Amino acid sequence: MIPKPVYELLPYFYLCVGVAAMLWLEGIMPFASGLLMSMTGVLVLWLRHHHRQSARLFPGQDWQAD
Repeated sequence: MIPKPVYELLPYFYLCVGVAAMLWLEGIMPFASGLLMSMTGVLVLWLRHHHRQSARLFPGQDWQAD
């Protein structure tokens, strides 16, 4: 299990490393990898925000599938 502080910071890490790869490394593969990593960070942040917003609006719902 990942500790909560590390879990919360991972999308920001993905985003920062992806942007750094796009800016500082030369070539198409580092750029593509950086773009994918940045997009992954943004997607994870968006999914977490969406889930937390839904949980706040509907507190009695169980959002986990069995």
